[in-house]
Amino acid sequence: MRTTVIASLQSFWQDLISVFGAAPLPINDLNQLQKSAPDLMVYALPVVFFCTALEYGFSHFAEHKSYEKKETIGSVFIGLGNLAVNLLMKAVLLYGAIWIYNALPWRMSLNWWTLIPCFIVYDCCSYWSHRISHFNRFFWATHVVHHSAEHYNLTVAFRQSWVQHFKIVFFIPVASMGFNPVILFVASQLSTLYQFWVHTEAIGKLHPFIEKYFGTPSNHRVHHGSQDKYLDKNFGATFMIWDHLFGTFQYEEEKPVYGLTTPVDSKTNPFILNFHEYRDMIKDVRQSDGIKEILFFIFASPGKIYRHKLTNIEKANGTPVVDKKTHIKNKKIKALKFAGMLLVIILLLSQSLNTLSQPSKKVDESEPLALPTPKGENLLFFLQRNPDANTVIYELNFKSTGVLDPENPVKGSWIRYTEQGKYKELTGIERRFAYGVKCKALQNDEFEIRLVAYKKLPLYLKRSETDNKYKIYIKDEGKDLLLKRVFVRVNGGSFWFPKVEYIDLITVNSASGIEFLKRIEI
Repeated sequence: MRTTVIASLQSFWQDLISVFGAAPLPINDLNQLQKSAPDLMVYALPVVFFCTALEYGFSHFAEHKSYEKKETIGSVFIGLGNLAVNLLMKAVLLYGAIWIYNALPWRMSLNWWTLIPCFIVYDCCSYWSHRISHFNRFFWATHVVHHSAEHYNLTVAFRQSWVQHFKIVFFIPVASMGFNPVILFVASQLSTLYQFWVHTEAIGKLHPFIEKYFGTPSNHRVHHGSQDKYLDKNFGATFMIWDHLFGTFQYEEEKPVYGLTTPVDSKTNPFILNFHEYRDMIKDVRQSDGIKEILFFIFASPGKIYRHKLTNIEKANGTPVVDKKTHIKNKKIKALKFAGMLLVIILLLSQSLNTLSQPSKKVDESEPLALPTPKGENLLFFLQRNPDANTVIYELNFKSTGVLDPENPVKGSWIRYTEQGKYKELTGIERRFAYGVKCKALQNDEFEIRLVAYKKLPLYLKRSETDNKYKIYIKDEGKDLLLKRVFVRVNGGSFWFPKVEYIDLITVNSASGIEFLKRIEI
């Protein structure tokens, strides 16, 4: 009996040595190791391009367009650059993996089954790498390009930062477990390939078990969503178990709104898309006050930095810099002109669809219509144009309990004067692409409101100092102007290219209480 136990222990020890007692790898055989570590990404490219082309074709002929030309070009440029960087970095990464492998007393031999535990541990490290990238600006700069697209399709998977290898530090633990470098390299590529198929809207929700424990298109759409409930959720790559364990899991409910809160300057330039966050970081560091603020701008979370900069901007607006005054004013006017043009085109398109089912009548466009002024306790502002006889109103959105909805504090709806002045909710398409608003909570019970038709123009919902009621303001040369009405004057032109004469912003100076008209000539 004793002999049998000793024999079993010896056999177990020999098996353990065979697994964890591998010999060091000679650095001189790096070329041979490179050949042993297959480039799965290169082999998978034909399938990747075929699936992308197929999705693009379906999107082109379908009602819902998930591709936008400039964004697609930018994604392809980024993907090609990333492929080149990975090929150049392959030897460097293998060399580093071999160095760690040889320094360990426990080295696993090259066995296929070690790929399973290696892949699981690698996925856990990937979760933490991804999560920290959302809460640390230095690493966010290596990831922000992936979230810069406003349309969700397979080309978003191409948007991997050219400097993402900074995050290799998060994968040192899996390399330190003694996995063979070839196994580690294959696990990394398999993880990257798995994440390709989840970047699509063509696949809905799968079986509940799969949705709960695996990365799916539905789960990853949540991660790319900009709504409050979706922010910083679903960091898992292949397995969602990590999100369940660490409290970051969220099922897909309403349709996500994609993109960054602050749009990037260019949609096609891969250098701007890759490095714009570093550019902004350097600018903030140069303008910082002391070493504490320098470290804050480099390593704090993007959300805290945004709120900090917003506070500084509000303070600075009280004493605007004189030599930049004209530049800022011209820039705002150009932005408002473009916003007005875009709103007019969307208004015309939407109204043309509504009038198809209405009896035709002759309209005199030579004079603007005398449109009624909407009234209401919760009314914030309204939008009108001629020759249209309807009005879009924006009101406070209260819950059934009488409390302002913090996720959607502003809602838009129609007053259909052509239909006996009846109120009508905005359609889903109108909310998403025309008259809807995106809301973001700020500090001190304030909200940033942006029209979905032109997200670059911020409006601010906050309580008035006079009556403590919520009102909408725009900022102009350091002053808070209460926005009451927007009017767009159209005089001729074609359906797709209307001739806009001017845009009127009817505002009230919150300091003096004087109402005045701010006209933007087109």
